[in-house]
Amino acid sequence: MANSIAIGVAYKDQEIVGGTVDNTVIGGTTKAAGSFTTVTSTGGFVMPSATVAAAGSTQANATQIATGFTLVSGADATKGILLPVASAGATCVIKNNAAAVLKVWPTSGDAINAIAVDSNYVLASLTSTVLVAYDGTTWYSVPLLAS
Repeated sequence: MANSIAIGVAYKDQEIVGGTVDNTVIGGTTKAAGSFTTVTSTGGFVMPSATVAAAGSTQANATQIATGFTLVSGADATKGILLPVASAGATCVIKNNAAAVLKVWPTSGDAINAIAVDSNYVLASLTSTVLVAYDGTTWYSVPLLAS
């Protein structure tokens, strides 16, 4: 979209000042369970958020999360969470709110960074990361500072 609002000698990008996102995946025709709920934007970016407790110790029994922001409690260096199926552009912001490392598992058949398919990514205690799906099988991390 072209810049069209004059501000002195510069221009301001267009912004969304209204609109609704429901559970329909953008570009898709079916609803994604645990994805966006109804959100109305008034000019800012809104991301769904959730709080979960880490569970299990394998990809098969880790706590499932959705896209958006997830605050995770209960990590003890063995428990973990399971990412949604990778889909190009999907984004998960994860905050490990525990004093131990958290295992982050991809869905079966997916991978995180250069780690082997179906292997976990370790998120240090009291830190955050952004995971972005590059395509339908690969997530890449953008590490954040401890907080």
